[in-house]
Amino acid sequence: MFASLILSTALTVPSAPPSAPAAPVVLDDATRAKLKELAFRAAREGDAKTLKEYFAAGFSADEANTRGDTLLILVTYYGHADAVEVVLKQPKPGLGHRNKMGFTALDGAAFKGSVSLAKLLVAAGADVNGASETGKTPLMLAALTGHTEMVEYLLGAGAKPDAADAAGNTPLSLARTQGAKDVVKLLEGARAKK
Repeated sequence: MFASLILSTALTVPSAPPSAPAAPVVLDDATRAKLKELAFRAAREGDAKTLKEYFAAGFSADEANTRGDTLLILVTYYGHADAVEVVLKQPKPGLGHRNKMGFTALDGAAFKGSVSLAKLLVAAGADVNGASETGKTPLMLAALTGHTEMVEYLLGAGAKPDAADAAGNTPLSLARTQGAKDVVKLLEGARAKK
C-alpha cells in the first residue's frame, strides 16, 4: 500500500545500469503530506503493516496531525495492539505527547478501559501519574468512565488515588459523580491504605 502510493504520485527515479547504485528518492512536500495522511489513516484503522513501511522509509513516530494527535495516540485510542507495538518500537514513540485536548496515549487507553494497551504503554515508560494542564490523570479518566479493571490496574501500577485536578476533582469524586460503585470501593480502599 505504501509503495503503491509512492508510485502513484508519479515519482520517477532515473534508470541506472544494474551495477550502479540506485539514485535516492527525494520526496517533495506534497508527497510527504500524502504519506503522512496515509500513516494517520493506517493508525486509525490499525494497519500495522503500513505503519512499519512508513517507519522503514525514515518517517518519525512523533509527528502530530492538526488535532495534535500522534500515531501512538491514535492507535491506542482505536484499540489496535499490533499497531501500538509497532509505534512503541520507534526511537521517539511520543509516550508523553499531549494532543490539543491535553490527552496522551495512556489517557486514551484509560478513557477506553483498554488495560492490555495500558500495560504496553506503562511497560514502555508512560507516566501513570502524568497530568494534563488541568490536572487530569489517567486514573481520573478511568474513574470518570467507570472502568473498574483499569482503575485497579492503574492503582497497582502506582497511580495516586488522591490526585486532584484544577477544579478539585479527584478520582474518587469523579467515580461518585458517575455512580460507579465498584470504582468508588476500589478508590476508597486505596486511599485507606495510604
